Amino acid sequence: MCEVKALADQPNAIWTPDGVVQLGEKKAERVELRAGVMEWLRQFADVAQALHLGIHCSRCHKDLIGKNADSDKRFTVMCECREFTGENRDYRPPVEQRKH
Repeated sequence: MCEVKALADQPNAIWTPDGVVQLGEKKAERVELRAGVMEWLRQFADVAQALHLGIHCSRCHKDLIGKNADSDKRFTVMCECREFTGENRDYRPPVEQRKH
């Protein structure tokens, strides 16, 4: 019930499975990273999880969050103001998609 009231107080918002999204908000800036930098972020994510650390954006003051699988062709991490994306340098197409 709290989410419904909160949404009612925000006439320019919609509810999504990821939470309340403001309509008409400025879209995050897209930043393309080289595959090597993206690999560094991927490796840091493993270390950060083990040590309970994270990366905090100094522009919007939010944490960088990624929802990636090792098998993804591209990796993406984002905060509220930027989306960092880059190729997965270890990506291999699934066997059924490879041409013989």
